Amino acid sequence: MRNRQHHFSIGQIDISLRSECRSFVDEFASLYGPYRCGADSSESIRVEVRARHRYPWRRGPYTIANEDVHGFEVQHRHEVLPHLEWFINWQVIRQRQEYLQLHAATLEIGGQALVLPGNPGCGKSTLTAGLLARGWSYLCDEFALIDPKTLELQLFPRALCIKEPSFGAVDRLGLPLCRKTSYQKAAKGRVAFLNPLDVRPDVRGRPSRVRWVVFPQYVDGATPSLARLTKSKAAYDLARQCFNFRAQQERALAVLAGVVRDAECYQLTAGEVESTCNLIESRLLRQSSRKVG
Repeated sequence: MRNRQHHFSIGQIDISLRSECRSFVDEFASLYGPYRCGADSSESIRVEVRARHRYPWRRGPYTIANEDVHGFEVQHRHEVLPHLEWFINWQVIRQRQEYLQLHAATLEIGGQALVLPGNPGCGKSTLTAGLLARGWSYLCDEFALIDPKTLELQLFPRALCIKEPSFGAVDRLGLPLCRKTSYQKAAKGRVAFLNPLDVRPDVRGRPSRVRWVVFPQYVDGATPSLARLTKSKAAYDLARQCFNFRAQQERALAVLAGVVRDAECYQLTAGEVESTCNLIESRLLRQSSRKVG
């Protein structure tokens, strides 16, 4: 295979992927084929997957990097796609400083956006999958990209990376979790990908103002519950999930203050995904319709 670039425009993020091995491009395109585009852009995130073996389809090591950053070196081909996704996330943080960047899943319904911030393991990807199954529209499961001028969340509809302990929950939701290949992602272990466009073709959301900020924490066997957060506490906790807070400083504080001023803010104890989604919809959507009425 000729080592040429393949271009994708995934929401607000443009990506140019280069690899000498067709299977890596094909795997990436299986998640992002509808986002293929014909041209590069000046803001593209460039990434290359290289195999040091003379036959790239055999055992590695494989290098995931670009001209500026040496990202990952992995030994097995089933490690490439998760680490390619991870490397792209790093480059979004590094290159797209025009946005305030939060570590959060983001969804939208009726033009109102929900932000689910949290550390790895808090359950935000599984909860995102549960809300997708109920008709919510999708912005991203890894980033809240906030435009400082409009305070709107921007689209980066990347595939959801689901860890093995959540496979059963996603299966029970009837969602098309892709497990044709057993992928491995460093300490996270075995993972699989959920392509939101496989859930339904209109799943992509639209830029929206934040209506709800909900900090989830999964507790095995817990009865789901929501507790109100003060605006100051929510802003403080959002700052702790901000990838570029130090670089933005005063602007970041102003943006976060604007976000929480217009939002309802909660701490969520998450349990079984269906009952947790029931709670979210009954509390958030009911209160929202009451205010509109």
